[in-house]
Amino acid sequence: MKRPEGEDGFNSMDRISDLPKDILQRILYFLSQEDAVRTSVLSKSWRNIWCTRPNLDFSIYAFKENKQEFLTAVDNTLQLYCDQSLCVEEFRLSILLDHDFYEESISLLEKWIPLLTNMGTKEFRLWIGTQSYPGDMHLPPVVFEAESLKDLRVRGFMLDQKAIRRIQLLKNLRILRLKQVFIKDDDINCTVKIHPPSLETVDSGEWNIPLLKRGAEFCNLTSLSLTGVYSSLDYLSSCKFPSLTLLTLSECWGLEGVEIFIDAPRINYFEYRGHFIPSISFATTTSGKWRSLIDLVCVHSDDDSSLWLLQLNELLESLSQSKISLNVNHVYNIAVRDDNGCGNKPVVVDGLGLGFYSYSISSSFMNAMFCVCRPGIIYDSLDCGYGWEMNHIECLWEILMQRECGDGDDRFRKLWKRDLEEVRLEIHDKYRNEWRPITLFDLRNWRLTEQIPARFALKWRQTL
Repeated sequence: MKRPEGEDGFNSMDRISDLPKDILQRILYFLSQEDAVRTSVLSKSWRNIWCTRPNLDFSIYAFKENKQEFLTAVDNTLQLYCDQSLCVEEFRLSILLDHDFYEESISLLEKWIPLLTNMGTKEFRLWIGTQSYPGDMHLPPVVFEAESLKDLRVRGFMLDQKAIRRIQLLKNLRILRLKQVFIKDDDINCTVKIHPPSLETVDSGEWNIPLLKRGAEFCNLTSLSLTGVYSSLDYLSSCKFPSLTLLTLSECWGLEGVEIFIDAPRINYFEYRGHFIPSISFATTTSGKWRSLIDLVCVHSDDDSSLWLLQLNELLESLSQSKISLNVNHVYNIAVRDDNGCGNKPVVVDGLGLGFYSYSISSSFMNAMFCVCRPGIIYDSLDCGYGWEMNHIECLWEILMQRECGDGDDRFRKLWKRDLEEVRLEIHDKYRNEWRPITLFDLRNWRLTEQIPARFALKWRQTL
C-alpha cells in the first residue's frame, strides 16, 4: 500500500531537497569538492547541484595523482560553468606539472585563467608545483595574469624575466609562498619588487634575489617568513611594517655581515634559526610584551669564544623588550678566556634550551652562557616530547650546585654564582600537564626510560 505523502516516511525525510536551489548551493559551499560530488546520489534534486555551486576546489591529490583524469575533470567542469553562464566566486586549484603533461597542462592553464575573469571569480587560490628537479621547469607566465589571484603558492620552478615582470601586476594578492624558486642565470641581476597593498602573508624559501620592494610600506603585511635566502636582506631596514605581527628568519645567509633594523611596532613574535649570530634590532613596539626565539645550531670553537659571546649578548640585548627563549644546540668547546666575560651585563631570558645529543656538558660552557644571559628555566631544546638523558641532568645539577671547583674556571663561576639564589629540579607530570619539583634522588628512582622530561628552574638575585 502506498504511503501517504507528508506522513513520516520517505517523502517527509527529504525536506531539504525542497529548499530553493540557491540555498542548496550555499549548503554545498561549506563542503569539500569531493564531499560535494558525493551529494549527487542523495536524490534527483541533488544530482546536479554540485555542478553549480559558487566555489570549486580541485586538487591533484584527490585524483591520486592521475594527471589525465584530473585535467579532464577540471576542464569539463569549467566548460560546463561557462556554457551555463554560471558564476564561480572562489576557485582553488592544486596542480603538479611534469614533463609528461607539461605542454597539455600549460595549454589548459592558458585556457582556464581567462575563463575565471569571465565567470566573475573574486578569489583565486593556486598551488602549483613540479615533480621535476627544482629549477628544471619554467613557471608559465599565465599564472600571473589572473586579476582575482589572492593566494599563490609556487614550488620548484624557474622564473624568467617575463614572469618576474608580471609578478608586479598582482594587485589583489594576499598570500604569496615561494619555495625552491630560482632565477635564470641570464636574469640573475634583475629584481623582484613585490608591493601590492593587499599583501598579508609572505613565505619564501631558497630564493636567490631580493623579494620585497626596498623602502616600501607594507600596510597590511602581518606575517613574513624567509628561509634559506642567500641574497642580502639589508633592504628590510628600509621597509616599514606597521601591521607585521610575525617574523621568521631561518638559515638566511643574507643576514651575515649586515645590520638589520625592523620597523614593526606591532610585532608579537620573532624567530631566528641559523648557524651564526645576526645583528638585528627592532623599533619600539606598541604591542606590549612580545616573544622571541633564537635557535642557534652547530656552534663550536676551539679558540677564544669571547667574540661569539659578545655578539650573542648584543643580540639578546636588542631583543630585551621581548620575552626571550634562547636555544643553543650541538654545542661544545665554548669557553670564556677573558676575565671580563663577554664584556656586557648578562640579559634576562625566559628560558635557555640546551641540545647536546651525545656531548657532555662542561662547566666552561655553562660559565660562558651565564656570562651572556640569566635564564629563568634551563630545558632540553632537542626535547620533542622526550627530554634529557640522566647523565645530562646529573652533570647540570653538579655544575649549578657546586660552589668551588678549584680549577681555572672558578673565577668565571664566581661571576654568576653570587647572583644565583635558588635551583629547583622539576619534572613534567603529563597527566596534570604541569611541572612539579623533584629531588635528584627521587628522579633516579623514578627513571623508567633513557630520556626524562625534566628542567631546572632558576631564581636570580635582582641585579640587572
